[in-house]
Amino acid sequence: MFTQLADRHAADVKFAVKVAVASVSAFVLATLLGLPQGYWSVISALIVVQASVGGTVTAAQERAVGTVIGSLVGGAAAFFHPHSLISTSITLTVVVAVLAFAAAGRPMLRLAPITAAILLVATANQTNTLEIAAERIMEVLLGCAIGVVATLVVFPAHVDRDLAKEARAVAHDIAALLRGAPTRKRGPDGAHLLLGAQDAIRRKLAALEKTVTDARRAPGARSGAEARSSLARTLWRVRNDAVAVERALAAAPDATRRMVGPLADEVILAAADMLDEIAAGHDAAIARAETDAKLAALDDAVAHLRDGETVRLIDVAAAVPTMGLVFALRNLDANLGDLADRLGEAQERAQDSAD
Repeated sequence: MFTQLADRHAADVKFAVKVAVASVSAFVLATLLGLPQGYWSVISALIVVQASVGGTVTAAQERAVGTVIGSLVGGAAAFFHPHSLISTSITLTVVVAVLAFAAAGRPMLRLAPITAAILLVATANQTNTLEIAAERIMEVLLGCAIGVVATLVVFPAHVDRDLAKEARAVAHDIAALLRGAPTRKRGPDGAHLLLGAQDAIRRKLAALEKTVTDARRAPGARSGAEARSSLARTLWRVRNDAVAVERALAAAPDATRRMVGPLADEVILAAADMLDEIAAGHDAAIARAETDAKLAALDDAVAHLRDGETVRLIDVAAAVPTMGLVFALRNLDANLGDLADRLGEAQERAQDSAD
């Protein structure tokens, strides 16, 4: 039990350590450099540190750019306008409105109006506004730099290894979904459980896509960007195939399911076995061959349905959902092969980066 808890919270503990190291480092350096408001360095470090390198770099860029522009505009406005209640209020309104308009749809400028407003209010009764603006820029940039360095140095991320781990977790969930498909109860309760499982898979896929997006921004990680995107797309296709199988099973009438149902169930279970092998990081060649063999048997049964005597006994309209099930299983088989290949490539990249 303790091992499971440790594995589950390992990423959270590592992230907490990164944040703690970044914050204390920012405080120490800001103090040693004599920055008057070193807490801005600490706050910046706390804000920019993310679980991934790409996320940290993006957050640092946005905070640095927003702070620099906001400090320059706010500092200049505070320096040139007369220091009175009315003039400061008018200047604050105009500056914030202009920067907020400029920041609309531009994440890099999101902090610019906030920084400018803080500077204008904080220096309303002071004359050294430009000096304060320069100090604010140095304090924030220091915190951003420390945040990036802490993310790179403290428990450094391994993009492809982490991505492969997330992909295997999704594959395991899809396998569980498929394994229960042949015997799933059709009704409100079964539909509720099915939708819950599908939503959980969608959330994990969305998190995996975020990992892929963050990886593009990480230093030196652009070389495998397309391969990582391909892995995410393949997992989405496998997930969509699993959903199509569920829908076809629910729509197929009992009469037509009896003709190919047992063979279709065998293909579904073989596909679930293959996904489990992929999720465990094992060589899925044997499971892949088994799935292909089961699918070939299903195709032979479908071909037999087209024989003259058999066709006349089948209600064509009722057989359409069953044919849809066969089509979904063919797509699933092809995409499972692609998934095994893509995950194998990700594992190779992870090993190369570790060497």
